[in-house]
Amino acid sequence: MCKFRGRGPVFPALLLVLLAVGAFAQDPAERTKPPKEAYALVLETDLYCSFFVLDGRPGPQILAPVGGEKLLLTDGEQFYGRPVGDWRAGQILQIASPGPAVPGVSGRLLFGRGRARILSVEGDRFLAQIEKSCGPVRPGDELRPYENLTPLVGRDLGYAGPFQSGGVLTGRIVFLPDDHDQLGVNGHALIDRGRESGLEAGRQLTVFSAPQGDAAPRAVGNAVVVWAGPEAATIKILSLRDVVHRGDLVQVK
Repeated sequence: MCKFRGRGPVFPALLLVLLAVGAFAQDPAERTKPPKEAYALVLETDLYCSFFVLDGRPGPQILAPVGGEKLLLTDGEQFYGRPVGDWRAGQILQIASPGPAVPGVSGRLLFGRGRARILSVEGDRFLAQIEKSCGPVRPGDELRPYENLTPLVGRDLGYAGPFQSGGVLTGRIVFLPDDHDQLGVNGHALIDRGRESGLEAGRQLTVFSAPQGDAAPRAVGNAVVVWAGPEAATIKILSLRDVVHRGDLVQVK
């Protein structure tokens, strides 16, 4: 009788290899099916740490940190600012820093850097404390009332389906952060469509590769609208079969 003299069991290892190969060889259409269970599509950090476009002039700014001159502020540190309107103790503010101009998009691009809470208001200034930072916070950063939006729970609708040549709202990715040319899952991008085109937070979009020659755009991912301004919106990538590039197209589902 022939006997195996290896150091470990052969068949369990072989079974794992076969299962891995079978999963890799799965039909791509099957891998694009959305999950059966809902999960948090948009997190609270997406709401105050992503970037967005605002119209109008800059608002109130961080005047100075408490306890000396600092170039960078972190969680728990305090700063002074000037109140606007009915700003009061206990109010939560979003911290944002200016970004570059985006061709084809009007308004000011701002990067969310975190949130702070007003501790007290005395005369023409207030004292606030940083509760959560998600980027470099500096004196001069802009302050605005934080919109206490509810994180979105739902299902990733996937990215199956052909590109529609007409009759469907279509936009283009016009900005990626940090001068990147491509983006992965959970990354944010700016598109050139907003509320005036009918978009609103929570709407899911299919991402298509930019057309090349006579080839039709190919579905490469799925995204959800995190924030919608009048003419531009911030999206979050939920799932992908390939990376997203600046210039790629998006269509509403």
